[in-house]
Amino acid sequence: MGTFLAALAVAATGLAAGTPAQAATPDTVGVVRSAAVIDVPGAEGGTAAQKQQALLDYWTPERVRRATGSQQTGPEAPASHRRDPRIAAAVSGPHSTAVGKLVFEHANGKPDHCSATAVDSDSEILVLTAAHCLHEGPGGTWTKNVVFIPARHDGSEPFGRFTAWNVATSSLWSSGAKPDWEHDYGMVIVNDNSKGQTVVDAAGGYQIVPDARTGEKVSIMGYSGPPYSGERQVFCEDLIEPTVPPLNMWQVECPNMTPGSSGSPWLLDYDYDTGTGYIGGLNSVSDTQGFMASPRFDARMGEFVGLVERIAEARP
Repeated sequence: MGTFLAALAVAATGLAAGTPAQAATPDTVGVVRSAAVIDVPGAEGGTAAQKQQALLDYWTPERVRRATGSQQTGPEAPASHRRDPRIAAAVSGPHSTAVGKLVFEHANGKPDHCSATAVDSDSEILVLTAAHCLHEGPGGTWTKNVVFIPARHDGSEPFGRFTAWNVATSSLWSSGAKPDWEHDYGMVIVNDNSKGQTVVDAAGGYQIVPDARTGEKVSIMGYSGPPYSGERQVFCEDLIEPTVPPLNMWQVECPNMTPGSSGSPWLLDYDYDTGTGYIGGLNSVSDTQGFMASPRFDARMGEFVGLVERIAEARP
């Protein structure tokens, strides 16, 4: 493995400069959250249900496709592993039903996307992604018009769509003098789909486990943008190594995890036949040599998940 370079590149399609941060509620330990912002035609003055429908209508198939930041398409990762058998038969290669494309817009209206994963929790409505997909960091603002689409594949959406109800990041990410990549994780608390299903009921989910270990194998699936299409899951498998100081993160070599793959889960003990596994990390930042880093999921991460689960209990 090579060393993790000092010059890091955000693994999203681009973070635009935002307006001053919107009002958010700091919880007692480690969480900053905000009601999800819906800013689309037809949403103003409507009921919660009407706003959700306006948001779903706004994200047309073409707008979702263009949320890669580029219409360029390219080769996909080799489909050399067996796929998750729960996915639609038309989908080939290693895929997970619980992993999806997270579409959103920046404060200036620029469409963008990241990757995200449904979390197997008591509430069944949590979706994990990178914090920088939800909030631009110190002095920045929340992203808006957030929708999670699990297992999206070339326009197919087998489990429907899940609009955001609340969004949250670690307080260590959104405060301070500069972004804290070691705490680049966030959660979307989502509404149910059009069938009334929670995201875990519809697509399944993975539990989050504490700190991974050096040498442990991870399977990563996410919606890489150019030169990839951003419309199907790209796969990487590698062994975990620590980053070099001063960063205290994990790293793997995954050059196919390009912009748009931010938030992709690092799955431990992933089984290609059953689709089971555990989330032990996520795509955060990358260097110019194809190395991807993840925050370490430590006790602070556990506190964060617990607090967001408590917030989710208040969802109507």
